[in-house]
Amino acid sequence: MVTHYDAVIIGSGFGGSIPALRIAQRGKKVVVLERGYRLQDKDFKQDWSMRNLNRFYFMINAPDYSIIYRTSNLVGGGSMLYSGLSLRMPSDAFNFVDNTGYPVWPVEVNRQVLDPYYDVVEQNMRITQAGWNNVPKSGGIFAQMLNSMGLTADRGRYPYVNCRQCGFCEVGCMFGVKQHLLHNYIPQAEAVGAEFLDGCKARQVYPSSGGYTVQYIDTYQNTNEIEGEIVIIAAGSPFTAEILLRSQQNSLLTGLSDQVGKNFNNNGNFPVHFGLPSSGFPYFNTYEGMLSAGVITYAFWNQYQMTIESGTSPAGIFAGNIIQKQGMQTWGLAYKHFAKAYYPQRIIGGTVMGLLTGEGEVNLSNDSPVINLPMTTGLLNYQQKVVNILNSIAKANNAELFVPLPDVPFGDAHLLGTCRMGDDPARSVLDPNCQVRGYPGLFVTDSSAIPGGTGINPALTISANAERVANYIVSLI
Repeated sequence: MVTHYDAVIIGSGFGGSIPALRIAQRGKKVVVLERGYRLQDKDFKQDWSMRNLNRFYFMINAPDYSIIYRTSNLVGGGSMLYSGLSLRMPSDAFNFVDNTGYPVWPVEVNRQVLDPYYDVVEQNMRITQAGWNNVPKSGGIFAQMLNSMGLTADRGRYPYVNCRQCGFCEVGCMFGVKQHLLHNYIPQAEAVGAEFLDGCKARQVYPSSGGYTVQYIDTYQNTNEIEGEIVIIAAGSPFTAEILLRSQQNSLLTGLSDQVGKNFNNNGNFPVHFGLPSSGFPYFNTYEGMLSAGVITYAFWNQYQMTIESGTSPAGIFAGNIIQKQGMQTWGLAYKHFAKAYYPQRIIGGTVMGLLTGEGEVNLSNDSPVINLPMTTGLLNYQQKVVNILNSIAKANNAELFVPLPDVPFGDAHLLGTCRMGDDPARSVLDPNCQVRGYPGLFVTDSSAIPGGTGINPALTISANAERVANYIVSLI
């Protein structure tokens, strides 16, 4: 006998846990299926080894192995492993028109609409602006570099309370100072009756007499089915697309849009390292402080719709990045000498994010999701604009610029847009309320619904949108 719930939610990250709480607060029977397992703060270690990372990250190779995309594989989703930088999307980013002339955001979804939901998330997750005494030295030096050009920077906002500044934010906060979803939304949802089942991987969804049936494999590798009057898919951008594509291929959701899996973008992510001159800057260690080093600049936004945030660079991350020094291979003895000369007192790390057309795609290959983000003309042009900006910063500070190899579509996180919402049914999988077109009661509320780049770290926007859609769903039940 199939167990029936008022709402079945796939995924326990921002997109899943937030609706779980709001629907359960209405007295409805809610279950959340999570493919990963539940770890407590005490279970994390300060360890960047692949052996440790494989405990809680799910890795997806690009077809040519040029990049490995990473997604969280834990109860609490990305909130457990993100850097914590939580910013509201710039108002004019909602007006972004892609290179085909399509306005990607629905008219009814804008900053004014999302602001009340941003407020709710910030309060629930205790998000506040970092004080200058909490900004790592590398962040302060990045601000100094901008100041030398007459440009401004400001402190970011974070869900940290009494941060230890250890720099291991993206391998889990063992001190419990990061206010991830296991500190707020999830226990609140469980307190009002929502169930969270870990080790349960959803496979496919199909309509049934009681709404929709979700087929999943449990922690014992048994295949089970569960039914919900409402089903919300929030498994993460590649995996939400995977579930819908598999359901489509197996003739269970034959009316799905042909846009499922398309329009993937990496939020314009582009990592950077500046090699500072040997004098002229204060002493610092690039690995000290929270991973997102507390400082972001919007100085280039009006002209380029890009932001740049500083970052600390633990040795494990520095070694994992493909950093190009002109005329030098990224391996071998010469490269080791280069790294020794610059790391850790002369390297400033950072990340650029910006708006660009989603030209990537998620497909199924051997029943598993594959991400393809080709180096299109649009992406190459975007990267060239980024490099020009970064070169101007380096030149003004007598610094060297180290960027990824030019043929690598960089950005291994912030995976967006595979089931995007929109106004045009021919260009979007979801309507503006994130309901799957043609399937009333079937929703997508995670990063895959976000139709374009956010220009900043997307976690807060994903969360605010999940609050918005949850508000709509509870009005239906």
